[in-house]
Amino acid sequence: MNTHRIAGAIALLCLSPSSLLAQRGVGGMGMGGGGGGFGRGRGINMSREAAISIPKYVNAVNLLIEHRQELTLTDSQFVRVIVVKRTLDSTNAPLARRLDSVQRLFKGGGPLFGDPSPERRDSLAAARDVVHEVMSSVHENVSTARDKAYGLLSFSQRTKAQELEDKAERAIVEEEQHRDRGRSGTPGGIGRPPSH
Repeated sequence: MNTHRIAGAIALLCLSPSSLLAQRGVGGMGMGGGGGGFGRGRGINMSREAAISIPKYVNAVNLLIEHRQELTLTDSQFVRVIVVKRTLDSTNAPLARRLDSVQRLFKGGGPLFGDPSPERRDSLAAARDVVHEVMSSVHENVSTARDKAYGLLSFSQRTKAQELEDKAERAIVEEEQHRDRGRSGTPGGIGRPPSH
């Protein structure tokens, strides 16, 4: 990741309030690149998107702990899964703090009317690159821990754990689809940023 791009993204956040207000004023109502003006049943979407959202993911190790009774984990298995979880949590803690910092820096989304400035777009692109890079590391760590934890299970327990994992992944996909429908203005949902 280019350190200069990250530094530039952070520097843009330090703009004076008057500069930020000036950016918000670019592109008036019904003008600019919004494409959602008046006419043919489409109105202006007054809701604001989160500038940076952190994708949700399934943590299979946490699922094993949450569904201990359903999986009939023995005390010995449960203790060993807890050890795997603690190692994973320790490994992912600095990554989670980094994601949280990026999300806080870009809290509030872009201007209500009009397009964001080129500087804002560049900063957002750099921040999204950081999120993508960090999430790749998180997924890799979760996958490694999952393999260790699943290695502690019997065949029937692994089968049930995989079913629980698949169900959790489907729930995330359905939530994203619901959110996307809300964003595009189609019936079935209100666009809102995910809670993390």
